[in-house]
Amino acid sequence: MKKTGFCSSLLDVHKQAVNNMVDRELLRQAIEDESIKVDQAEIDARVAEIAEKVGSREALSQRLEVIGMTEEDFIEEMETNLKMEKLLAAHSEVKSVTEEEARTYYQENIDRFKQPERIRASHILIQVKPEDTEAEKQKKQEQAERLLAEIKQGADFAQLAAQYSDCPSKQRGGDLGYFGRGQMVKPFEDAAFGLKPGEVSGVVETQFGYHIIKVTERQEARTVPFEETKEGLINYLEGQRKQQAMQSYVEQLRQGATIEYPDSGSTD
Repeated sequence: MKKTGFCSSLLDVHKQAVNNMVDRELLRQAIEDESIKVDQAEIDARVAEIAEKVGSREALSQRLEVIGMTEEDFIEEMETNLKMEKLLAAHSEVKSVTEEEARTYYQENIDRFKQPERIRASHILIQVKPEDTEAEKQKKQEQAERLLAEIKQGADFAQLAAQYSDCPSKQRGGDLGYFGRGQMVKPFEDAAFGLKPGEVSGVVETQFGYHIIKVTERQEARTVPFEETKEGLINYLEGQRKQQAMQSYVEQLRQGATIEYPDSGSTD
């Protein structure tokens, strides 16, 4: 029974993947048939918008590298997405979400807006690599201790992070943004949550190396106010509407198409 269930799950995954490919191809053909174009300025604006959301163009490049996508592939995907948006706009009317609708959603899903205790912290990381010898680790720990001594003597934490940290957060002076419990490795979390805003830790060792941590803000557990989340919530709900409209449009394309599946010989 377990094997049957496992095979069934694999078949479901395969079927969904094939259907996604079919939907993508139907949309590509519709874009081509209707000669939908986007200019370079539109693509550049979309890429800039996403780069701003993640912090910078460099931060975007780092994220793309992590997921194995080149910038060229990403730009091509943004161009395709823009064309799909224009295609959808030509065939479906997606109404904007009103503030009243967003407030109703907020009130009916209030538990989704409960936020646990979290802190905002910066750090300096002196990275230790798996191949480092004990002597090399010792030198890196001593470097972290020297940096800590400089901070205690009044050196600017952000400047030292920008100069010496081995973490990409160095581009933001070591700022890691807000995070809650369970999001960082335990030695880092224990040290960070034990600090008050403005306090700096000692040298903290984790699997990544040696850290110096500075907590800049702390937020107790709370329910995020509607006004604070309104803009993001409206964007989220409008995104859902666009997705639903796209699914309906794709279904229309499916009904007017002949779809052949080589493995089964079935058609739609």
